[in-house]
Amino acid sequence: MTRGFLSTLAGVLLLAVLLVATVISIWQGDRMERRQLKLDQRLAQVETQLEEGVAMAGAAVGRAPRGGIFGVPEPDYITRAFQDPDNSLSRDPSPWLPADTQKGGTLLLMLGSDPKGLNYVAENGADVSKIEAFNQLGMLSRHRKDPTRFGPELAYHLKIEDDFKTFTYKLREDVYWHTPAIDFSSGQFDWLRGEHKVTAQDVKFQLDMILNKDVEGAAASRSYLSELDSYDALDDYTFRIKFKKKLYTNLSSIVPGIGPTPEFLYAHDEDGNRYSEDIIGARFQNHWYNPMALGCGPYRFVSYEQGVAITLERDPRHPMGGNAFDKVVYQILKDQTSWPRKLRTGELHLSSLQPAQYRAEVLEGSADSPFKDGSLLPGEYWAFGFYYIGWNADRPYFNDKRVRWAMSHAFNAQGILDDIFMGLGKRSTGPISTFLPYYNQDLAPIPFDLDKAAALLDEAGWVDSNDNGLRDKTIDGNLIEFDFTLIVYAGGDEYLTMGNIFKEDLAQIGVKMNVQPLEWAVHLKRKDERDYDAMTLAWATGNEVDFHQIWHSSQADVPKGSNYVGFRNPEADKIIEAMRAEFEFDERVRLARTFHKIVYDEQPYTFFYTKKRVIYWQDELSNVWFARTRPQENHRPWYLASQ
Repeated sequence: MTRGFLSTLAGVLLLAVLLVATVISIWQGDRMERRQLKLDQRLAQVETQLEEGVAMAGAAVGRAPRGGIFGVPEPDYITRAFQDPDNSLSRDPSPWLPADTQKGGTLLLMLGSDPKGLNYVAENGADVSKIEAFNQLGMLSRHRKDPTRFGPELAYHLKIEDDFKTFTYKLREDVYWHTPAIDFSSGQFDWLRGEHKVTAQDVKFQLDMILNKDVEGAAASRSYLSELDSYDALDDYTFRIKFKKKLYTNLSSIVPGIGPTPEFLYAHDEDGNRYSEDIIGARFQNHWYNPMALGCGPYRFVSYEQGVAITLERDPRHPMGGNAFDKVVYQILKDQTSWPRKLRTGELHLSSLQPAQYRAEVLEGSADSPFKDGSLLPGEYWAFGFYYIGWNADRPYFNDKRVRWAMSHAFNAQGILDDIFMGLGKRSTGPISTFLPYYNQDLAPIPFDLDKAAALLDEAGWVDSNDNGLRDKTIDGNLIEFDFTLIVYAGGDEYLTMGNIFKEDLAQIGVKMNVQPLEWAVHLKRKDERDYDAMTLAWATGNEVDFHQIWHSSQADVPKGSNYVGFRNPEADKIIEAMRAEFEFDERVRLARTFHKIVYDEQPYTFFYTKKRVIYWQDELSNVWFARTRPQENHRPWYLASQ
């Protein structure tokens, strides 16, 4: 009995010990869980603030200043704006620059040609856009890693009315126009002295100029504003724009696309006299300041020496950060062979490689080449857009789609892509980037087939009627021989080689093609004036698609418009208009793919390829990443680690 009692007592004591241990464990676990929860909350708070660009200083977490490198503390009115449920903008969680960014240094970049001009409304080439990205601000910006969302730039608040037709912006009150890059010593330009804040009136002035038909360079932008109802500066820092119809493109294209233009400069002649309303558009298009740039972004324009360089420097008054470099220099390097050479010597920080350079430096380069031994860092991305040959349908050769199909069959696109462009791309069949959901994957690339091309030309009436070895056709009583000119970009050896291969293949079926390389500015001038038979070009697109600017019939006769091949198709017009009013994603995809099929059937372009860009940069260039929207090579998050 004693043994049984002792055994029972031992069991009770053991149970008590276990109970106490369990209670202690639960208490400790709960305490640890509470501590972990607090830590998680703390980390989440820190992460959120870091994502929002908050500079963390000290142990206390409060309202820290935003702005990043060379930024200033955020005004209270902007902080409050992001607590407003009516604000359609959200902070971009990808900060311009990391906390450990090193400041200073000169970023050395390159352009392959001289820009036609630096008026951001009157000129819209890719080269001009690169300068604009440093020098100017838009109203809004797309999030760098999620381009479906909009963030603040000049505007910090955007209210979208329920009807999706009225948009009201609130602008920052601390942004100034840069000082014009002119010689003030003569006294002629004293009227430009002083500080000039960016206001809603400058946004109104930009829209005034876009809508002025004498500003021929704004034709593409003007095509998006056909349903504009009204716009006005409600006060110095509030701007409202209204549209007649509820359109998807109101937000996707127009709302982020507008910005300010300095009225205090561009509305005046060199002596400070304001242009009258009847001539201001023409004077703006050919403004005396157009060879220079004036913006309100992180870097101000300093100088432009044609054929040499464009120089920018950090603007000390820019309040929003994202400007680690002291200077940015764009060298004008028309000779492509100089690009890898200057990368080797450190005279460039970053450059893409053209196909011939990629073959020489990477595919066939020695093992100790800086392009292969890690001295230069590599990267790549698929560029938004597509390359093509455009056929001028207003010329007698190409107004018949059978002829355009013949040209596409005679163009050895896959062979040229593989052998001349080193496989750095993917064949394209239509006017959409190949990796977007809108692209119709059911359409096969047109195969190289000279027999098929010859048969189509026969069918279209282009035959050799006089046995001179060249096809001809009688049009309006005149015998016209099939002898035309293809304009190619002079800055790329690949395009000249491509043109010569195409020329030889066409000669086999009785067509004479002359290849004419032109400098970029002349190339664009010939396009704008419709003074060409055929030309090689590319369109840069975005995540969304809107075909109106390039393909709607209404744009075919617009001076300097984007529909410069003269594409006119009523069925295509209906789809373009339907897409503009369609908000449901799957239906937009269906419409886009149907449109793609129409363009494919008509072959107004011989679609070539979507490009894979190969980039190399110096290892001292840090935080290099490529955005998911244009401009993909956005240099503002980058910095030089060696400074």
